[in-house]
Amino acid sequence: MVSERKWIGIMVAFLTLSLSLVSGCGKKSSQEIMAEKALKQATGKDVDVKIQEGKIQIEAKGSKTEITETTTWPPEMVKDVPQFTAGKIKRVVKTHEAGDAWTFNIFLDGINGDDIKIYAATLKEKGWKTDIMQMGDKGGSLNGEKGTMGLNFMYNLERNEGMLAVFNRP
Repeated sequence: MVSERKWIGIMVAFLTLSLSLVSGCGKKSSQEIMAEKALKQATGKDVDVKIQEGKIQIEAKGSKTEITETTTWPPEMVKDVPQFTAGKIKRVVKTHEAGDAWTFNIFLDGINGDDIKIYAATLKEKGWKTDIMQMGDKGGSLNGEKGTMGLNFMYNLERNEGMLAVFNRP
């Protein structure tokens, strides 16, 4: 049996592909209906999916997720999280849950190991506790913590890409 997390990952990939294929209209598209059914089957929760050109919104009771094809740093990111300026942003996934819980997943291209080290130093200057785990010359992760916030930056040096996840769990 496929885990719920894997199903959600599959659906996020499917929905991301749909970004460039669907433009917004007044009623539910077949892609929106299919995504809602698949997410309900995977999670057991009712969801509302809206697909517009360049953006997908998924709402469920107590949470809202937005997947956006963009090249810009999220303007809603809290000031305690320094902007990662190396490479190029491909897309951003924002999730807001009940209370003050939130997550930003920022997908990046064109990064290297020095970029990660510089970002770790920038985080430390802002009061973050950080730890880098390098997996030889293939990639690794940068982890950080500050108060109720955390971050995990997984990167692949062979493909020069990574995903920066920043979250708050009060």
